Amino acid sequence: MAQTDPGKAHRKGITLPELMRLFPDQDSAERWFASIFWPDGVRCPACGSANIQSRPTRKPQPYRCRKCRKDFSTQTGTTMQGSKLGYRTWAMAIYLLTTSLEGVSSMKLHRDLGIRQASAWHMARRIHEAWDERVDPSARSVAGDETDLGDKECHEQAVKKPLAECGPVGQRLTYPEQRGDKRAR
Repeated sequence: MAQTDPGKAHRKGITLPELMRLFPDQDSAERWFASIFWPDGVRCPACGSANIQSRPTRKPQPYRCRKCRKDFSTQTGTTMQGSKLGYRTWAMAIYLLTTSLEGVSSMKLHRDLGIRQASAWHMARRIHEAWDERVDPSARSVAGDETDLGDKECHEQAVKKPLAECGPVGQRLTYPEQRGDKRAR
């Protein structure tokens, strides 16, 4: 019996060695991000003008808009804005977060990318928030590959559930408004 649908072992996608070949250095990763952000050429994130002066020696902001006279980089106006982490690190983090079946913890990102755990946590938050912004608000859950990016309504309902079987044996804890406590109102 021939398998027509791709199963878990037969998926198409980029592998980790291919990712490393695609981004051998920071410059190649920066060029890739620039091609994603500006498919029709570099544009000013402030005014949208295409009248841009390229100044490769002026890092970290190698572009200048001739119309509004603002300096900017590939990171300006994106999830990566203000980050000191390199483009290659961001590309690897996005890869790890989108290809994981059950999500990636900030501790795993910290170990795999060789960055501080706090930086990994902030990076993961920014990537998740960027995905949330692109989601239709009426959609309840988002999945990138098989990675579940969360269901806000379900999480909020779980938080509001009464605490069960916590504390002393057999004692059920409840919220004050469930006990009729007037101080909670």
